[in-house]
Parts: sequence; C-alpha cells; structure tokens
Amino acid sequence: MLKRCSGCGVVLQDANETKPGYVKDLNHDLCLDCFNLKHYSKVNSVTIHTGDMPQIKEEALIVYVLSVNHLNLRLKYRLDRHFPNSPVILVINHIDTLEPSVNLNRMIERIRQEANKLQMKFVDVVPVSALQDKYVDVLMASIEHHQKQRNVYLVGFQNSGKSLLFKRIASHLNIETTVLSGKKPGLTLADFEIPFNQNKLVDTPGIYLPGSIASFLPYDSYKDLIIETRVKPKIYQLNEQQSLFFGGIFAVSYLDGGFKGIACYASPAMQIHRTKYDPTYEKFNQLQTTMKHTIIGVNFIKQTYRLQPNLAYELAISDVAMIHIKGKATIEVYLPETMRVTLEEALY
Repeated sequence: MLKRCSGCGVVLQDANETKPGYVKDLNHDLCLDCFNLKHYSKVNSVTIHTGDMPQIKEEALIVYVLSVNHLNLRLKYRLDRHFPNSPVILVINHIDTLEPSVNLNRMIERIRQEANKLQMKFVDVVPVSALQDKYVDVLMASIEHHQKQRNVYLVGFQNSGKSLLFKRIASHLNIETTVLSGKKPGLTLADFEIPFNQNKLVDTPGIYLPGSIASFLPYDSYKDLIIETRVKPKIYQLNEQQSLFFGGIFAVSYLDGGFKGIACYASPAMQIHRTKYDPTYEKFNQLQTTMKHTIIGVNFIKQTYRLQPNLAYELAISDVAMIHIKGKATIEVYLPETMRVTLEEALY
C-alpha cells in the first residue's frame, strides 16, 4: 500500500531526491520538503505542482476560498458549471490585509451583483481571516446551515489560505490534523478530511494559477513579497510619462490622463522606484542587477491598458502587487512575458 506524506499528501518515495515525495527512509511520515518546511521554515523543492478545479462527483456543499490577493480573479471560473448540483459559499480570506476603512458589506454586495449577472449564485459570502482566526466561527455556522447532510469541500486557488482555514476549523472542533500550510503555492497535493456535522469536511489541492511569482523566483527570494499582513498603500502623485519600477520584477508606466494619484499595495520588502518614462526601459534593465528582487533571463513584454473615466480600477501583478487607479488614463506594464496581469474594476 502506498504511503502518503502526512503534511502535503504526496506519495512517499526513496528513489529520486529531485522528485516530489522524497524521503531517506520510508518509515518517515513527512516528505523532505514538508519536514524542512515544518521544522526549519525552508523549502528546497522548486517544483510547481499544477492542479485544476477538483472533480467532485457527488452533490456537496462547496466552500470556495478566495484570497483578497486574488479578488481580480473572482469570476474566473463558472462554479455553477463545475458544480451544477452543489450550492457554493464564497469565502473572502485574508481580510486582515485590508485597510480598516474598507467597507466589507459594500464589497460583498458588489460581488453578489457581478455573480448574479452571470447567473451564478452564492448561498452566502463570508469574509474571514484564517491567519487571525477571525469570523471562522461565523463561517462554520454558515456551513452547518447550508450543509443539509452533504459533505463539504474547500476549493480555491493556490495560496488562498485554504489549508490554514481547514486547520482553523479543525481546531475549533478540537480535531488534530497534520496538513501543512505556507506561502509555497501548491503545498497540498491530496485530499485531507475531518469529520464535520455527521459528514466530512475535505481540503482539496489548490487550483494552479499560471504566472505566479513562484514561476520566476525561488522560494527564499519571493517569500517576503507575498502579502500576508496589512500593508499601508504607498500613494504616488504622478505626472504623465512617469514610471514606477517594482524591484527588478516589473514596471508600471503612466502615459496620459493628467496629474493623478496612484495607490500601490505591496509588501514593505518591495522596492519601488519612480523615474521618467523611457519606452525602451533601458534604465529598468540596468537597475535589475542592483535590486534585491529581480527576474533576469526571461523575455519582457509591454502591455497597454486604456482606462475609462469615472471608474476605479485594480491592476494586479502576479501575487505581489495591486495598483489602484481611477480613469481616464493610459498605462503600460513592462513585465515577464508569462507573468500574470489582470485589470478589473476595483472592489475597494
């Protein structure tokens, strides 16, 4: 019988140190990656585990966990098509990273309105902070109310905080669980389950998001860029034809729209440099060698966005930065060709 790692669920093997699930001794319960993460907060493997939307064939209650860092992807998947017979609770995690002035009720109402236009219905929308154990009890009450003797599945993108939320719920139920959580995307590689209200609650592997920062930098280089605590936005008053360099990772240029304030949400570890716009980005390429966080050896491209007047936008770059700007404006992003970038109407 195959033995699985008690931390991530991968099948353990002692044949190849470079492949997932490696252990020196098959009597061990944790693979080498999980052992180093648990005891030394280190991640040796650079493997990115890809995973699609989980296949749940039974009628179940789906708890869709969405990080504040992924709000731009809130309607990426038609959940009603993936789970046509299953009700869905939307969980907005990491609310502890938001400013206290953010109106959560208004945000939730906006999301409901957007979903209704697509004929997607959430039976509930619950904001939580798994890290601070905030409103987890409210979510559990909602799950119990909507469960109706069904199994419950936690579904979400990688780095949505899904496994930490699973651990918090287990703690509320006085149940021990061995699943590990951390900043490395795709840490959970198999289903983990605990009893819940005469049925079961299942933590599923995270859905892979192409273009994440982990695709470009090793864990030790990007871990301090992932937003996990509240960050105060840096406000830049920009004239036309000015650029902001975010480390040696990407640049955002403000081309036209008059004098305008732009709010940047990023980790304090992110170096942001303001300079005059140069369409060749020669200065950016030169500064890359001096920046703490830098991406080299890949092809960079330019993408242009034209923002409409009277709308507030959020430009999200990979997992590391969100830029809020109110149109009318033209902006240009200079970034690695396969890095994820999205532009949507801002929710806050």
